[in-house]
Amino acid sequence: MNPFAFLTRFLAGRAAERERAVKRMAALAARRDGDAARDRRDWAEAAAHYERYLALAPDDAALWVQLGHARKEAGDLPAAEQAYRTAQERRPRDHDIALQLGHALKLQGRLEEAAAAYALSDQLAPVNHAAEELAALAGVEIRPRPAGVTARQISERERLALERLREAELDVARAPENPATHRALSEALLQAGRRNAAIAAAREAFRLEPERRNWQAIRRVGGAPPDEGTPGGPQLHDVTDLLTMVRDTGRATGIQRVQLGLAEGILADPVAAEQARFVFLAERFGPLWTLAREDIAAIIAYCLHEPHDALRAEALVHGAMDRARPTHLPSARVFFIMGAFWFWAGVPSALARLRAAGLRIGVLIYDLIPLSHPEHTSEGTVAAFRQGLEEGATLWDFALTISEFTARELGRQLAAIEAPSIPIRPVPLAHRISPPDKPDALAFPEAVRDLQGQDYVLCVGTIESRKNHLALFQAWQILLREGLDPPPLVLVGRPGWRVTDLMEQLEATRFLGGRVRLVHGVSDPELEGLYRGCLFTIFPSFTEGWGLPVGESLALGKLCLAALEGATPEAAGGFAEPIDAYSPRDIAARVRHFVTDRAALAAAEAKLREGFTPRGWPDVTRHFLEELSGCLAAPPPQRAAPEPPRLAPGQRLLFAPGAAVGDLLVLGAGFEPPEAPGAWLIGTSGTLHLDCAAPLRLWFRLRAAPWAMENRTGIALGDGPLQWAEVEPGQEAMLALDVPAGPATLRLVVDGPTHPPPDGERRPIRVALSEITAAAQETGRLVPGRAVVFGAAAATQDWLSLLAEGWSQTANGQGVSALAADPALRLALPLEAAGEVRVLLHLHVRAGAHGRLRHPGGLTDLPEGGGALLLPLQIRTDAEGMARIALSMEDRSVPPIRIAALQWAAEGDMAARLAMIESVMLPEGGAAHALSPTRLMALEARLRAETTEPATPLPGGEAGRAALRLVTSRKG
Repeated sequence: MNPFAFLTRFLAGRAAERERAVKRMAALAARRDGDAARDRRDWAEAAAHYERYLALAPDDAALWVQLGHARKEAGDLPAAEQAYRTAQERRPRDHDIALQLGHALKLQGRLEEAAAAYALSDQLAPVNHAAEELAALAGVEIRPRPAGVTARQISERERLALERLREAELDVARAPENPATHRALSEALLQAGRRNAAIAAAREAFRLEPERRNWQAIRRVGGAPPDEGTPGGPQLHDVTDLLTMVRDTGRATGIQRVQLGLAEGILADPVAAEQARFVFLAERFGPLWTLAREDIAAIIAYCLHEPHDALRAEALVHGAMDRARPTHLPSARVFFIMGAFWFWAGVPSALARLRAAGLRIGVLIYDLIPLSHPEHTSEGTVAAFRQGLEEGATLWDFALTISEFTARELGRQLAAIEAPSIPIRPVPLAHRISPPDKPDALAFPEAVRDLQGQDYVLCVGTIESRKNHLALFQAWQILLREGLDPPPLVLVGRPGWRVTDLMEQLEATRFLGGRVRLVHGVSDPELEGLYRGCLFTIFPSFTEGWGLPVGESLALGKLCLAALEGATPEAAGGFAEPIDAYSPRDIAARVRHFVTDRAALAAAEAKLREGFTPRGWPDVTRHFLEELSGCLAAPPPQRAAPEPPRLAPGQRLLFAPGAAVGDLLVLGAGFEPPEAPGAWLIGTSGTLHLDCAAPLRLWFRLRAAPWAMENRTGIALGDGPLQWAEVEPGQEAMLALDVPAGPATLRLVVDGPTHPPPDGERRPIRVALSEITAAAQETGRLVPGRAVVFGAAAATQDWLSLLAEGWSQTANGQGVSALAADPALRLALPLEAAGEVRVLLHLHVRAGAHGRLRHPGGLTDLPEGGGALLLPLQIRTDAEGMARIALSMEDRSVPPIRIAALQWAAEGDMAARLAMIESVMLPEGGAAHALSPTRLMALEARLRAETTEPATPLPGGEAGRAALRLVTSRKG
């Protein structure tokens, strides 16, 4: 690659990223200001802030809608219309935008245009009562209604969902043993609003083929997937970061190349291969996954013996991860981290869970450079490295290192943090990763093809400040000023940390007139071609955990001029020519010597060929397995393992940076390590593992991301019904769940449209779990004569016990709303009241509602004008006093209702029935005592009759006056 073009692109990328970050922060600030003004109902100011946001993020359709709302409330209807139309251009299939546009047009008197907008909204959404109501106000029928057909017709979206569901069901019938058909059926069922059936279909796919892709299918539809696995070898080798690197870049370098060498050696040994399982962690708090042996072998073969092909690499890794199976922990004895241990920073609970399962934990340490030389790494890396070391030191049972030097450094760092002593054993690395099966004499990078057959000096390693490329640049400058025309310097590696000054100096000197050449992305055969063709290599690094480029150079018979710092002397074995990493003048002198005295260079190479014996990967693998066995044979360190909390009333779990390791054991698959807002939920669902000392009511504090629009969050015990709460962008929400004593697995689900996060946030996050608070569980038995008030008007939270499923726990003064097609209430009455019971539901119907509400007493027409609806019921409990009241719409849409209160009375308790009727049927000061049982039953019959009327009763008569008072009280 042309070095000038490379540098230009590099610097332009950094500048563009800085500019995007500034714009992102400014946009978020404007949005926050707009939301704050909206909450104050300062519509003009809100509109101004939203306009500022949209100038920076013009494709955010949701904020164009918010701007339209603000302009409409400020009285500027034409401007509101324009904002809604702009939103519609960006998201033409959004039913709510069409609805809001229709509303703005109706308010301007443009009824025909409004009707067209309402019709589009109704076509796009399966449940859109407001669109129909508004169209009716405009005097336009959305579509003809044949006799006997309800107002709500099937929408285009529903039709497509039903067609997809029918096709998926046919596919399952044709191939019932194919897990892919059950996965597709699961997705179709979820689209059709049948979550429980979707979970069952995904579970069937996992039963047929217990692979990760089927496990993920359960999670995607909001289920709690199983974690069981198949027994296997006792040694679990973690290759998580190897898979990540190969998937994302198509190649393996540095630490990942070491893992490849060890894995290849283990698989080549039949005994070792039988003992080993190669595992990865896909979700930070999730289960371990075991790769099929043929899949890890294919990845190794690609990395070590095939040309670079990013698409092939990505397909190999994705396929391997999809086919992976849950790891059976009881059959394992040790979990060994082969890669970067700091990947586990922030998730010590994942390691603690393995310790609790009886596994020993080992780790391979490559270097301690972020702690010993923090000036050469990023602040984030230093923090993650330190956190990973401090957390790991309390959980590791032993450590292997890649050099004697690193072993000493690890011991020093562990002592510095006063960590428990553990066995540390060095296993020096090989001098080459893996020689090509068939060396290709013609392999050479195209970017420097003109140097093939010419003199050049080679330096291999990431271009970062620790590798000290700046000293090489300065040494070549010295040689040029002294009159020597040095051979080209070929730098093989990608730019890394803290090299902005170097890159700018290279650009300013036009790469020393073309004498410095940059190349990266070379294959192993091409790298070998560079080694074999160079005059000699040079390696001025300030410190190393091993120094693989030094060993590679010597193993291929090429002299290496190396700074003997860190572990480099171990890799060199006394055969490298020493240079002073801190003296560019010394480096220039050694380069001049071997460039001008070819006899000295030849003598050094001859000495190298005669005396240097490269260490190969078979040697390293044998040493590695011997040390691993030795560590397992020794008694484990005696230390207390973190334990999950046993929750009791009044206890709180906070999910923030620095949370106790034991508390984090609560988090399961689907969660990220805690950040400032809490532990983010990745994707649509996650699991929680709790242990309650007694029956508890658990409160879950959640925070929605600023881009989480029109979302809701649900919590459930195992596969039980979900309890829902609606969440507002950037705001907190609370959810409650009653949990029995003992261990419990909960699932947290987020539902609703997925809006893309701002630039820089790649994770699919919408809701974070901030806190869990335990409280004593309510008895749950209803008290005779006491009404249950729902939502914000309630003095206590006892109404939560009545929400069986399908209701939102987010309440207002009108109660709690139905969120599912079949919401249900759960009643627990005193044992003495078991049997026939009278119940009176106080409902609030959304304006513009159509259709009939199904309930245990039959069907009731909803008043199209909306407002209060009193629903008397006669139900029967079981012998334990338990009863369930299921509600649904005749057309299977979500009931457009809120429940405000519930009253009840046993069939034979005339006084309680009298008090219940008195509270809603008599005018203020009415003579309740004058009512006889006969009069009571007549009033109840009249109430039942009046609720079948299509509209809310007008004032006049007991029922009318009661309804009027109820509406007045709600407004108050």
